Amino acid sequence: MADQEDSLQAMQNCFRSQFSVEEVECEDIEAYRRTPSVDEDSIYLACTLSRSYDPGDSDLHNTPVIKMGWLDKTPPQGSLIFQKRWVMLDAQYLRYFQNEKEVYSKRIIAIPSVNEVLNVGEQKFEVVTRNRTFLFRAENNTVREEWVSVLKETIQQHRNSMEMSLMNFSFTSGQCDSGVSLVSKQGYLEINGLRSKVYVVICADRVFLYGNAEEYSQGVGITSIEMNVGTVKSTDKRSFNLTTFYRTFSFLAESAQQRDQWVVALQACVSRSLSSDVVAHKIWAEKANQRCADCGAPHPDWASVNLCVVLCKCCAGVHRGLGQSVSKVRSLRMDETVWTDNLIQVFLLGNNRVNLFWAANMPPSEALHPSSDSEKRQRFITAKYCQGKYRRYHALFGQQEALNKALCSTVQTGDVLETLSLVFCGADVNCYTGDPELPSPVSMAQHYGQILQVEFLTHNHNTELPGSRAGDHTLLEAAFPVSHTGYLFKTASSIRPVTEHKAKGDFSRRWCSLNQGNFSYYESEKSSSQRGGMKMSDVLCLLVNPLGKHGYAHSFELYHDSGKVYLFGEDSSDKVRGWIKAIAKALVPSAAEDLVCWSFERVGQLRYTEGQSLHCPRLGWFSLGGSRLRLLLHGADRVENIDLRKIKELSIEQEAGAGAVVLVDRGRSLRVEGVRRPDFQGWLSGLKQGSGRGEGPLEQQQLTDTDIPVIVDRCMSYITQHGLKSEGIYRRCGVNSRIAALLFFLRHDARQVRLSEGERQVDDVANVLKRFLREVGDGVFNGYQASLQWLHTTTVSEMSERVSKYQALLHSLPPVNRATLGAVINHLYCIQCFANENQMNMHNLAIVFGPTLFQTDGTDKSAGQVVEDLIQNYQDIFNVDAEQLQRQLDMISHVIKAQEEHAEEDGCWPAASFSSSCSVGKPLTSHHLWGLPREEGGGL
Repeated sequence: MADQEDSLQAMQNCFRSQFSVEEVECEDIEAYRRTPSVDEDSIYLACTLSRSYDPGDSDLHNTPVIKMGWLDKTPPQGSLIFQKRWVMLDAQYLRYFQNEKEVYSKRIIAIPSVNEVLNVGEQKFEVVTRNRTFLFRAENNTVREEWVSVLKETIQQHRNSMEMSLMNFSFTSGQCDSGVSLVSKQGYLEINGLRSKVYVVICADRVFLYGNAEEYSQGVGITSIEMNVGTVKSTDKRSFNLTTFYRTFSFLAESAQQRDQWVVALQACVSRSLSSDVVAHKIWAEKANQRCADCGAPHPDWASVNLCVVLCKCCAGVHRGLGQSVSKVRSLRMDETVWTDNLIQVFLLGNNRVNLFWAANMPPSEALHPSSDSEKRQRFITAKYCQGKYRRYHALFGQQEALNKALCSTVQTGDVLETLSLVFCGADVNCYTGDPELPSPVSMAQHYGQILQVEFLTHNHNTELPGSRAGDHTLLEAAFPVSHTGYLFKTASSIRPVTEHKAKGDFSRRWCSLNQGNFSYYESEKSSSQRGGMKMSDVLCLLVNPLGKHGYAHSFELYHDSGKVYLFGEDSSDKVRGWIKAIAKALVPSAAEDLVCWSFERVGQLRYTEGQSLHCPRLGWFSLGGSRLRLLLHGADRVENIDLRKIKELSIEQEAGAGAVVLVDRGRSLRVEGVRRPDFQGWLSGLKQGSGRGEGPLEQQQLTDTDIPVIVDRCMSYITQHGLKSEGIYRRCGVNSRIAALLFFLRHDARQVRLSEGERQVDDVANVLKRFLREVGDGVFNGYQASLQWLHTTTVSEMSERVSKYQALLHSLPPVNRATLGAVINHLYCIQCFANENQMNMHNLAIVFGPTLFQTDGTDKSAGQVVEDLIQNYQDIFNVDAEQLQRQLDMISHVIKAQEEHAEEDGCWPAASFSSSCSVGKPLTSHHLWGLPREEGGGL
């Protein structure tokens, strides 16, 4: 017993020193061990956020908070004063904290471990676990009854559902009800530098700290650590650090081997926390995708996005070894940004149907099985995809012109399987269609609205076709990279970017050759002496110019390490495309082939630094096209994809002879430098343009993570917080000069604009939102022609049929338009819920927003009717869960009440960053205020 007491005392001292303990509430360790009801807050991990912390922030709590607030808790033995604690309840745990800004709890009680909740005397209640009782006291009996009621309901719901998630498992076995263990590692770890130990449990995507193993078995611990904000690093022979945004936990294992085991287990926990099952479950909705397309293993969570097959981990490893030019392997869990709605729809064709092509002629004796060894797996997959050994040969196989013609015809239809058959039997994805206005199969598919065809073709722009590798040819290709020859037109080299238009007379015809990493040009194909040339390893950047920028319709530029710029052009799009493809492939390393397998504008190497390591710049590979930035950083094994529209910050540093751009996204900072780089101004311009343009259509705006323009999100959030009860909101006029100025700043860079009460008037912000929606390119409904279908729907007399048509039209909108419309209608729905105060019912809002959203003059009453229908039938059309919507409205009401109470106390209205029990010092955004639909179709 004495040893245990010493250990607890040491642990207490440890947390004091390591975690900045502000107050230790139970000095009598012996009394603590002897009396379960004594306050156990002696183990206290003090950690407050530098920013104001919203306790319901989903970044810190995976499960939505059911109830939270202040309660008094049992005092330490001998004390007559209760301690005030911030208490939070969700479906899994009851936690209490030192205050509302704390990140890590003082105690965490698993709901399954609670036996009963009892009223005891005035304002008090007990939470009774297996062998401990926690006594709380509320402000009054009404609040006490609320807590008791919601606690009992939560416990009963857990017992009824029998669904044990995360730590809701059998405390003795560590298994969920399906028998699958959720705990990957558990055991004692010493606090580094001291003798005290804690019992650490790694469970799913979180780490739990307990005083000892007995507490773990009882379901009563100290705190939990969300690993999606964690990193793990070995620091010494037996020690390692677990670092989060808020605190560093330093542990000491019993041996170096034990340390390594803990580090591996914690790193795996971090990976699990950063992965998502959303895409996997969507892909698995097609039953055939629940088995690997090659070996039949269950629950495959990898895929080849160009071959259209879902794969298990073992087969995916072989596919990756074939190279990106054959199979572009992506994870269903970790590469979430790759999986657009359209790509997911392509994969819903299913492994069975796709294998009707890839495995049509496979003998049963050669079939692969989940237990097959790696050697057999390698032979089978190589034969299947590199050689096309088992594929179903198309009737036009070997007839190139006929294959190309059939491809151009098929992409006008929805038959993606036929397109797959044509492409992998030799049809050229980049062939000329014969139509100058629709020169490629991709442009033709786009014209006919075949978005799945576009998705498939895009992923196969540079795919190496089956049978193109044979014997030693593969080795020869690896030893001597891409070769290409042909005539191009070239201008004299320059020492600065080519900004002025170059007429055809400025170009000279040259025979060009790309071979073994050397680019050379000659007077003609018969010349033996070079006119000039360069090594591809000395090329910094390949730039593809916009159509018609120079005298020759198609042109590209090469930026050399010496500072020279070389401009080449040609009128034939096929010839220039061939050169760009060859040069790009010769320029980038094999690991970076993903950078050039899409329609990029520029690709090359740039020097960068990450985070705080400003003095250690490294070289990485980057490619840019529109709003997409792809990058392969030093030491990385996969290409990253960044949507510039959704980054949190983009700032440009300009200095004499140098420049840099800083990108901040999801807590990560990347500084890209351009010292003495003639091409860097082009990179800066492209990055800035790709990050969102206020004058463009919705899809070119700066966006939130939910595809809503930042301008719209900022304005609606401000109105929700400060204008929901404003009489005549959206009908009253603001001050035109202020409206114009605010809209100008938002269009210039909405991310940098903060709307604060006192600085902005509600009516000004409301009119900014209306003006933006009225003026944005193509409008919310994606153009005049598309909007007519919405207006025509009002002629349908039966409301149920009308709702069905609205749902179909909503699904046909581009993702950003769909998300924006959903957010706006959600906002209007909330506005009309407070019509008693603001006098803006559905009809009044429809009168205002009908012409605004349809960008009309207001004479056509059907525009208002559409908006009124959308508000009235919001839940059905946008597939919104009623309970989620009610929680949203409750939160808004809570926010308004908190603001009013705060205003009464201070004698004035609070600023936008108000402090309340719902959001402490943090302006609410759409993430907090807008209800989420049951499916992605709602666009929220």
